Amino acid sequence: MKKSIQVLWLCSWYPNEEDAYVGDFIQRQAQATALITPVTLFYIHKTTDPKLAGKESIRENGHLKEVIRYNYVPGQSGLSKLMGLARYLLGHIRFLKLYIQTYGKPDLIHVQVPIKAGVMALLFKWMYNIPYVVTEHYGIYNPYLNDHYKTRSVFFRWMTRMVVRNADKLLTVSHSLGEDMNRWVIQKAFEVVPNVVDTSLFHFKNTDRKSVFRFLHISNMIPLKNVGGMIEAVDLLRRERQDFELVFVGDIVEEYRTLAKNKKLNEKFIFFKGVMPYEAVAEQMQASQSLIIFSDTESQSCVVLEALCSGKPVIVTNVGGVKELVDEGNGLKTEPGDVAALAKKMNEMMNQYHEFNTQEISTKAQSKYGYREVGLQISAIYNAVLKSKD
Repeated sequence: MKKSIQVLWLCSWYPNEEDAYVGDFIQRQAQATALITPVTLFYIHKTTDPKLAGKESIRENGHLKEVIRYNYVPGQSGLSKLMGLARYLLGHIRFLKLYIQTYGKPDLIHVQVPIKAGVMALLFKWMYNIPYVVTEHYGIYNPYLNDHYKTRSVFFRWMTRMVVRNADKLLTVSHSLGEDMNRWVIQKAFEVVPNVVDTSLFHFKNTDRKSVFRFLHISNMIPLKNVGGMIEAVDLLRRERQDFELVFVGDIVEEYRTLAKNKKLNEKFIFFKGVMPYEAVAEQMQASQSLIIFSDTESQSCVVLEALCSGKPVIVTNVGGVKELVDEGNGLKTEPGDVAALAKKMNEMMNQYHEFNTQEISTKAQSKYGYREVGLQISAIYNAVLKSKD
């Protein structure tokens, strides 16, 4: 086996000019891996912006090379979609041929999310006998969701099974997600590799507790995050005490702002900060005492990892992958949708906050979710897969 293996990443999502945050958790995993093993990453982004048609962006940072190509699909007609798919397939084939001409055949391909990049990895395995590893982050295997895996087209489900079945290793971000895939897709052994936290931003900082206890919630505010339930819990709790506030960071949804205003909570108990850069989110985390995730389901939760690395105890729902992150030493759990129970847990968090060893919470989390730690885990998996092929 070569001393320095060549790994090619193919991604179904990735940050790009149109959305700097989509798949940013994938980018952090790539950066972590590249600390240990050189990575070339290729992503084709579908765009309806004619200004981006045919554009290619290449970025190099240390041992990570990112190549992002823009696939212009002007409309939703069948012909437009067919042409877009053809360009997607040909774009990957041409890139791999160029890669082989430059570096030689990659030792291994790492797919981030089975559909649709995984289809290309499967094709390349058949064409060139290149092994591939799949990482799944996507929570569509939870039957709670409206767009659950079983509601997808026959072709989508068949291709997902094909990609996962033929993968040399299946990685998931939580045990819950792996178990859901085994239930709905195919029985296959999996290994848990968590998402990555930038610990240069999210780390322990000893700050004095203010007179007002600050809870924080960070998300895109989609319905399954149950923002309305958190607002209702604040309304319940403020009838008992007024020494707290809840700050929302992420997309501002007028429905929730109106709900808070009608309950006379806005700008007193509840604050909406909107979308912020990653660095500003870290500042909000440092200024808070506890994070709340009241989701109906979660495959894992990057923000919970970031809170723990910052030494912040969390309140989460007892669901999916997020429940695996929390124990009595770093937070509290509540049941999804139970507003009264959430209000009680918030009150309990404030009363018992002094019992949490916040520095220890940070130290333990950083030892699991830091860049180097995750990079070493992924690189060890690569070596094990290649060793099995020798």
